[in-house]
Amino acid sequence: MNEKQYQKIIKSICNTNRKNIILLLKNAKTEMCVNHISKDLDMSQSLTSQQLKYLEVRDIISGYRVGKTTCYKLCSNESVTKIIKIITILN
Repeated sequence: MNEKQYQKIIKSICNTNRKNIILLLKNAKTEMCVNHISKDLDMSQSLTSQQLKYLEVRDIISGYRVGKTTCYKLCSNESVTKIIKIITILN
């Protein structure tokens, strides 16, 4: 991994909301929609959407539209695997 990839990992988990979203999606049995994520984490839907967009742009999660809502899941890549390992160690 190069320095930019490490920076991406650190920035993704240094925010508690993003870390909690990653953990929630990791433990989810299926994809989760924005409204369920915000409800489960007791966050506003606006803040949840902002954090989801941050993670999606960095290829940590992927989303797809279902009607008027968007559902998300973790991507399957090396960065996500490393993020999960780091979060597990820190928790």
